[in-house]
Amino acid sequence: MYTPIDRELLRTRGLPIGTRRGWPGRRTAAALAAAAVAGAAAGALCDPYRGRFRRALVRDKALRAGRKVRAGAAGLACDAGNRGRGVVAEARYRLKGRRVDDPQVLHDRVRSELGRHVTHPHAVDVHVEDRAVTLTGVVLEREAARTLRALRRVPGVDRVDARWTVHRQSTGVSALQGDGHPREPVPELLQENWSQTARFLVATAAAAGWILAGRTPRPVAWPLRVTSAVLAVRAAVNLSLRRLTGIGAGRRAIDVEDAITVSARPEEVLAKVSDYSLFQQVMPDVRRISRSEGRRSHWTIRGPAGVPVGFDAEETRSDGTEIVWRSCDGQLLAHEGTLRVDPVGDDRTRLQVRLSYNPVAGAVGHAVAAMFRADPKHKLRTDLQRAKSYLETGVLPHDAPARRESRRPVAPRTTPR
Repeated sequence: MYTPIDRELLRTRGLPIGTRRGWPGRRTAAALAAAAVAGAAAGALCDPYRGRFRRALVRDKALRAGRKVRAGAAGLACDAGNRGRGVVAEARYRLKGRRVDDPQVLHDRVRSELGRHVTHPHAVDVHVEDRAVTLTGVVLEREAARTLRALRRVPGVDRVDARWTVHRQSTGVSALQGDGHPREPVPELLQENWSQTARFLVATAAAAGWILAGRTPRPVAWPLRVTSAVLAVRAAVNLSLRRLTGIGAGRRAIDVEDAITVSARPEEVLAKVSDYSLFQQVMPDVRRISRSEGRRSHWTIRGPAGVPVGFDAEETRSDGTEIVWRSCDGQLLAHEGTLRVDPVGDDRTRLQVRLSYNPVAGAVGHAVAAMFRADPKHKLRTDLQRAKSYLETGVLPHDAPARRESRRPVAPRTTPR
């Protein structure tokens, strides 16, 4: 805050009130920063050696962004139109659906609602007559009352007569055996993947909240801005908050997938993949792999700043064409993946890798690593290119662990005089 004397001094010197003496204002600093960025961009694009490549890269990125925007706008228009027609149909169903003359229609409505609340809907028989629903069969006690309340709300149902047998536990009842999951309706904003319409509406609400925060007191403005920013990021990337932050996401916060075609037989590729020898030969970040008698293995890789990081992994399935693995519980690098080998024509093999991992800070940490090209997606593509070269030529990459070991200087042997 300025005192009255400081304000009068600033007026006499012709400086704006919002600045301190000797320092440029916010607008001036922003203009200088924008000019510096523009100058750096112009210098990079007009570089006589790399300028042409950079201009082509910027053009391709702009064209790709334009195609994504057009596709997103078309998808949003289609989704919004379908949802609008769905709202109208739902309203018509609630208003006119009370009069049902066809008992089969009412029977289908009851069976559909029954599957949302009962773990074993096949154990319940439904009989409809004169808008009266009769339920027979068996049901669990914890689901009976909730199911009756839901069925009484079905449009067209006048009365529900529950003649089923209620069991406290499923032990000894053959119709109630097995694991089941009722398909209860989940609100749109509680689902992991949002529709395009929901993302647009949430982003619009986040922008309105951010603008509104500038007109509210500071104790209310900051929480409102933080909430608006979180909702805007959630709508932009369409990832749950668990996957964004990595907290409670388990092994799946980021999904990475890539594939490559190799001019080699599938049995040759599978033989080198099954014993993990290919990974240590083509992945420069892998220091050592040691396998135990079972399906467990211990990996030592090069971490940030060259610090070695170790973790234990185990195979969960290996059927001759696919290898599925995951990190053991309690490991720092929580991940799971699938490697698949498929024949393509004669003497050609498609090598496909799917990887799910949970980095530090979730998707935010992945985005930071991607800025420095240190994310697994970039490394996976590079490693697949190395694997293709090695499988086709039999020559190890120049930075393979085996070559690094051979290039280590050997201490001269001294012989006693």
